[in-house]
Amino acid sequence: MVDAPGTEVNDTRVIIGKGLSLDSIKFPDFHMFDTNWKMKLHAEWSEELETEVVSIKLRHRRRNVDDIWSMDATVKIHFEQDWLKGEVQVDSQFSNQGQEIEILNCGTVVGKLNSSEIHLCVHIFMQINQSKDTIVLVDGVKFHVNRMILSMASPIFLEAFVTNFDERSLKLCNISAPDFRRILNIIYPPHLPPKQWIKESDLVKQFEHIQRILRIGKSLQISIVLEVADKWLVKYGRHKLGDTLHLVQAFGLRKLMGSKLAKMRSLEEIKKCQDQIQVLSRKTKALILDRILSTL
Repeated sequence: MVDAPGTEVNDTRVIIGKGLSLDSIKFPDFHMFDTNWKMKLHAEWSEELETEVVSIKLRHRRRNVDDIWSMDATVKIHFEQDWLKGEVQVDSQFSNQGQEIEILNCGTVVGKLNSSEIHLCVHIFMQINQSKDTIVLVDGVKFHVNRMILSMASPIFLEAFVTNFDERSLKLCNISAPDFRRILNIIYPPHLPPKQWIKESDLVKQFEHIQRILRIGKSLQISIVLEVADKWLVKYGRHKLGDTLHLVQAFGLRKLMGSKLAKMRSLEEIKKCQDQIQVLSRKTKALILDRILSTL
């Protein structure tokens, strides 16, 4: 059993860098919370303290296009050198848009550096600040989640958590870990759609991705998944009329239905996807017919 990338509660690393001066110290990239991190140290002379004060820049290098990623975390930096002492703790947020933070006044230099090459050991501790009180097991992966958030999103989760209140974990079947991560990204604010939908240029593959997530949302009764997909398809959907109408009927996407009906102008449009329309419900067919008649 493994933890889902990016869902661990906390993590610690000891990073060792070296250089000819404080500003030139190079640190190796390190991995925490489903992304690689780059660290850069900067030293500035302080007249008040009459010594150099050290700051650190942390930058994540996440390039995953499958989801919108964000993390509220507490970051603690600790130095334990004879010539450099200090410890600082900050609360910050990392995301796809906010990739870098600067942590000021991490430590102060004590005495002079006599060595021609500086070796520096940095202790980094990160803890996710979101409240996570249970675990969902998906395809051998553990997702640390919040019961209340999932219960508010789905009556299926609510019933499962009430029925198994004393259990510390819940197991889901017939869903992949990457797809469940995308579902969580939609459930948790700001309820953004998977980046996979935006980045996929092949309309057939994009349609398959959307349809798969909608099926999961419907089976787990997560209404926010259907709402997010409905709005996204109205704004960005470029799929064939027949395929779109299939989604409308299968998942009750009302905004998308209204948008497509408003754009229908002729019978020729309908004839091009006659086979797909033939399998639609009578109610959907009646709406289409009513729209066409209103344009005559």
